[in-house]
Amino acid sequence: MKRVFDSLKSRITLSMLLISILPVVLLHFIIVNSYERNLIDRRTLEIHQRCNRICTRLGGNAEIEDSLTSDIVEILNWYSSAYGGRILVVNSVFHIVYDSYNADLGKQCISDAVFKAFSGTEYSDYQSSTEFISEVLPVYYTEEDEEEITGVLLFSSTTSWINDALETVEEEVLLIDAVLLVILVLLSFYAGYLISRPVRNVAYEVDRLNAGNTDVDLSAIHSYKEINEILESSEQVVQKFQELEKSQEEFVSNVSHELRTPITSVRVLADSLIGQENIEEEVYQDFLKDISYEVDREARIIEDLLTMVRLGKENTRLNIQTVNINELLLNILKVIRPIAEERNIELTLESFRQVTADVDEIKLGQAISNLIDNAVKYNREDGYVRVSLDADTEYFYIRISDNGIGIPEDSLPHIFDRFYRVDKARSRETGGTGLGLFITRSIILLHYGVIKAESTDGEGTAFTIRIPLRHVEQGGV
Repeated sequence: MKRVFDSLKSRITLSMLLISILPVVLLHFIIVNSYERNLIDRRTLEIHQRCNRICTRLGGNAEIEDSLTSDIVEILNWYSSAYGGRILVVNSVFHIVYDSYNADLGKQCISDAVFKAFSGTEYSDYQSSTEFISEVLPVYYTEEDEEEITGVLLFSSTTSWINDALETVEEEVLLIDAVLLVILVLLSFYAGYLISRPVRNVAYEVDRLNAGNTDVDLSAIHSYKEINEILESSEQVVQKFQELEKSQEEFVSNVSHELRTPITSVRVLADSLIGQENIEEEVYQDFLKDISYEVDREARIIEDLLTMVRLGKENTRLNIQTVNINELLLNILKVIRPIAEERNIELTLESFRQVTADVDEIKLGQAISNLIDNAVKYNREDGYVRVSLDADTEYFYIRISDNGIGIPEDSLPHIFDRFYRVDKARSRETGGTGLGLFITRSIILLHYGVIKAESTDGEGTAFTIRIPLRHVEQGGV
C-alpha cells in the first residue's frame, strides 16, 4: 500500500479527490440547510399572515370575547388542525378565552411575550429543539380613530413535517453528490495521469539512458513550465553525456590506433634488421634511433593515459611545498629551449618580481610544460613564445603567449575537454593524444586556480593562469 502512494500519480489523484470532496460535502450541507431555512421562513411568514387576519376578525368588538362567534371559533379550529398547532386567545385581564386544545380555558396566561404584546410588540420565534414556530400578536380594537389592545393571539405550529420534506431533498442531493463524486474520481484519475505522464516519459528516457541508449531526445517532451525547465537541464546533461560518449569512442579509436602505430613501426624496423645481413653501422644506428623514437612515443601515450586516470580519482592529493616559481619556470624553459631552437622559435621569460607559492612542484611543472610545449609545437618557423610571471598579495599569474597557428573560434570552448583535439592530423604528427590541456586544467583546478585561453585563428594563442600563493584545503575537495 505504501508503494502505491509513493507514486506521483497516486498522490496527485488522492490530493485532487480530497480537495474535490470537501466542496461537495459543503455544498450538500449548504443546499439542505438553505432548503430547511427557506421552508421555515415561508411557514413563519404564512402563519404570521394568518394571525394578522385572525387578529383583524377578533378586533371587531371592544370585548374580545364578543368576537369569538361560532364562525370565528370554527376558523380557529380549522387553522389549528391544518397547521398542526395550538391557538390561544387571551383577553385584557390575561385570561384564556379560547384554547384549540380546550385544556386551559379560563386560566391565566402570563409570559414575557404576552406582556410585550399588550404593549404593542409582536413576537415571532422558531425553536429547532422543539420544532415549533411561535407567533404572539396583539389584537387591536379601533373606535373613532383610536386603537386599543383588547387581547393577544398566540399561535404555535409544529414543523415536524419539514423532516419528511428534508429527507426527500437529501435523497435527491445525495444522488447528485454521488454523480459528482464519480465525475470527480474520473477527473482526478485523468488529471493524475496527465500531470504525471511527462515525469513517466522522462523516467522512461532515463531508463533508456541507463540501458545504454544515447539517442535520447528529451526536448521532444513538452509539459508544464516547471517540468520543461527540468527537461531543459536534463537535456543539457544528456547532450554532455552524448558528447562525452562520442569523445570516448573517438578517443578509444584514436588511442588504439596510436598505440598500435608505434608497435607496428618497431616490429617493421626490427624485422628489417633481422632480415638483412652485413648491415652498415650507420644504417643500424638509424634503425635503432627510429625504434627508440617509437618507444618514446608509446611511453608518452601511456603516461598521458595514466595521468588522466590518476587525476580523475576523487582522492587525488597534492604534495604541497613552498616553491620558487621563478626557478621552476627557468628549469622548464631550459628543457624545452633546445626543441624551440631547432625551429628557430624565440623562447623568453619575463619576471616582474620574485614569487614563492605553496604548490605541488611536479604537477604544476607538468601543467606549465604542457602549455609551453604546445606553444612551441603548434607554432610557425621563426615564431616566438613569451612567458611572463607576476603576483599580487593573494595570487600569482603566469601568461604564455605565442604567434603560432592559433585556435579556431568554434573550437576554443572545447580545448579543455577530455579527448578533444583541434587538428587531429597535426596532433598525431606531434604525438598529441587530446589529453594535454585536460590534464593541465585538472592540475590548475587542484591548486584552486583558474586557467583561461584567448586565441585568434592564424595569429596566435595566449593562456593565463591564476593560482593562490597560499594553498588552503577547501571543503568538499
